[in-house]
Amino acid sequence: MNAIVETTGEDIVPGQKGRALDIHDHANVMNEETIGSPFVDNAKMSARNVNVFYDEKQAITDVSLDIGKNEVLAMIGPSGCGKSTFLRSLNRMNDIIPICRVRGDITLDGEDIYASDQDTVMLRARVGMVFQKPNPFPKSIYENVAYGPRIHGLAHNKAEMDEIVENSLRRASLFEEVKDQLDKPGTGLFGGQQQRLCIARAIAVSPEVILMDEP
Repeated sequence: MNAIVETTGEDIVPGQKGRALDIHDHANVMNEETIGSPFVDNAKMSARNVNVFYDEKQAITDVSLDIGKNEVLAMIGPSGCGKSTFLRSLNRMNDIIPICRVRGDITLDGEDIYASDQDTVMLRARVGMVFQKPNPFPKSIYENVAYGPRIHGLAHNKAEMDEIVENSLRRASLFEEVKDQLDKPGTGLFGGQQQRLCIARAIAVSPEVILMDEP
């Protein structure tokens, strides 16, 4: 895995304890100073002048930043400021929303992810995502994790698949809790366990970037 991007729903202005940031007050937002540079050399992913619309409502305005290789990037902001919308733009999950339009340039290793010949299935394998609300498949714990590696042909036999499933569950700190019930439904786990199962499912295909929406 080359990079992790995660969001958190904080609403405090950095460096000014206790002062809320009003995203509806454009003067308030525009007057905030960017700390450091949003750009890096040899970025894994780059966004330039990204604008996202839901029908006529604009959710994101002119976002430009880089995601560096081997970097953990946290996006902090109040509810409704566009963090999730931006994350979904990075692996084209917004494509499934009919009224959503994305404008601007987003690249992965220098390649336009919105190019007409882009395979979105392969893109989402390279750029995985864990959503804010756990969404395990209505399958067994084992099959939840094995699903991605199976459709992408990452295991050639059951032994290889077993190893991928176990390693993914261990990396998500879940294996010891479920090792004796891998055939039980993933939806039967507790909330925190379900989220860790979704993390295991995401990393099972060895994504290059993983997007985490307030996991």
